[in-house]
Amino acid sequence: MRGIMISRAPALREQVYINIRNRIVNGDLEPGRVLVEVELADELQVSRTPVSNALIMLKERGLVEEEGSRLRVPILTLPDVTQLYWCRMAHDGLASRLAAQRITDIEILKLESCLLAWETPVQENDYSALWVNDLNFHQMIYQLADNKHLLRFSETTMELGAAYQRNTFRRMTDPNSGTERSRSDVRVEHKAIFEAIAAHRPDEAEEAARQHIRMVIAHLEQADVVL
Repeated sequence: MRGIMISRAPALREQVYINIRNRIVNGDLEPGRVLVEVELADELQVSRTPVSNALIMLKERGLVEEEGSRLRVPILTLPDVTQLYWCRMAHDGLASRLAAQRITDIEILKLESCLLAWETPVQENDYSALWVNDLNFHQMIYQLADNKHLLRFSETTMELGAAYQRNTFRRMTDPNSGTERSRSDVRVEHKAIFEAIAAHRPDEAEEAARQHIRMVIAHLEQADVVL
C-alpha cells in the first residue's frame, strides 16, 4: 500500500512518529492492530530505521505494546480506562483552577467558542465531530493553564483514552446504543466548567472539572463495552 507520503526532512523520525501516533489516536490504526515495520515503512515510503525508532518512542508512551514477538496497538480494559480517568480527574481539576486564575477576556471568548461548538447540530453517527469538539474544549483549558508539564501529562492520558472517548461519542449518536450518558449531559458539565473559569472562580472551576470526570467514571462502571 502506497500513497501516504512524508517529506524527507532532518527530523524524519519525528515525522514518522507523529504520523503513526495520529493514526493510532484517530483510530485509523485500531486497537489490536499488529504493527509491522516493513509494512509501515512501505506505506510511508521511508526506510525501516525511522519506523523502528518511532515504534520504540510509541511503546515508551504506551501507545504501542508487545504481544509476544509482535508489536500492536493496545486494547485497553475497563480497569485501564478507569485508571486513566482517575489521573485525568486530578489533571483536569488543576488545569481548570489555573485557567480560572489566568484567563483573559479574549481567551474567555475563545473558550466559549469551543463550548458553543457543542450546540452545532451533527449528522447522525457523526461521532468524530463530537470527539473533536470535546478534545478542543479540554485542550484549550490545559493551554490556558500555562503549565508545560501539566500539558504533557494531559496529552498522554488523552491519547491513551482516545479509543474509549470515540466509542462513547459513537454511542451518544446511536439511538439504539442504550447509553445513559447523553450529549446534553456533557454540554451541561462543560458549561459549568466554562462559567467558573470565565468568572475567575478557581475553587468552583476545579470542582466542576472533577465532577465532570466523576460522571465519566460513573458511566464507565455501567458500560458493557469500552472499545
